[in-house]
Amino acid sequence: MKTLLDIIETETLAPPTRVTEVMNIIKGRHAGRVQAMVYYGSSLRELDNADKMLDFYVLVDGYRKTHGTGLRALLNRLMPPCVYYVEHESQDGTISTCKYSILSLLEFEKRCSQRAFLSQVWGRFSQPCAVLWSKDETVLKRVWAARVTAVKTVVDETAPLLGGAATAPELWGRGFYESYRTELRPESSTGRSEEIVARFADRYTAITTAIYGEPDSNGRYELPLGGEARAKRRWLFRRILGKPAAAIRVLIGAATFDGGIDYIARKVENHSGVKLDPTPAQRKHPVLHSPFLFWKLWRKGAFR
Repeated sequence: MKTLLDIIETETLAPPTRVTEVMNIIKGRHAGRVQAMVYYGSSLRELDNADKMLDFYVLVDGYRKTHGTGLRALLNRLMPPCVYYVEHESQDGTISTCKYSILSLLEFEKRCSQRAFLSQVWGRFSQPCAVLWSKDETVLKRVWAARVTAVKTVVDETAPLLGGAATAPELWGRGFYESYRTELRPESSTGRSEEIVARFADRYTAITTAIYGEPDSNGRYELPLGGEARAKRRWLFRRILGKPAAAIRVLIGAATFDGGIDYIARKVENHSGVKLDPTPAQRKHPVLHSPFLFWKLWRKGAFR
């Protein structure tokens, strides 16, 4: 039977040239600071679609020298991650856009574990992703180990909600549903969680088997009993705390990378159909206008 680490280690990728080029641009921006680059998100799931914005988590050795400015370093430490934007045209004319998030390797390890109350990182990196580059083998193993911890964290926080038995889709679908409810996500939490689990059904079955052993004849796994009330309280508090924290990150993201307001408007429209046309003044002064724009999107139902 495969272990969790065996499964995580197989999640590798030979990226297209355009992805490698963007990755090299990012490494050049933060020369000497990058420890690893983790590729995730919808562009990973649709690798051949050049219109999809690339999503990276860039793990660094520290913030001060990585950013070069006191404000970004402070924001990255207080409300991680800090977001940057890259747009690159390849020799064949393909234009790639990329949003990448800076997080220290130590902070990544912490936020993949139960030491991090909110599920932003451990929920995301329990899902399929790929380490495209690492400084050395030691760093690579640290990232893999953190991702194994993220998988265990999702299961530990979700299993008590399911009454002692569940199929792999039920377990992981419930976990991602609860996690998405703590964020400001334009799309349906239920629909999104079901889609992700169904797309990688064999993976989640293998992971659940690695944790709990073989399922019964109905595909149901025996889960630990007890702790349901505590688990429900923890997810409730994550929803209470998570949405304001996500709103703050949206404002920081809009304010700290070029095109931030337009990126957020495109993402919201793609997922919810709610259209927002920022004015030149709003683009020029995103910090000033972000609260108003956020409230406008909320009133239109973009984050239901």
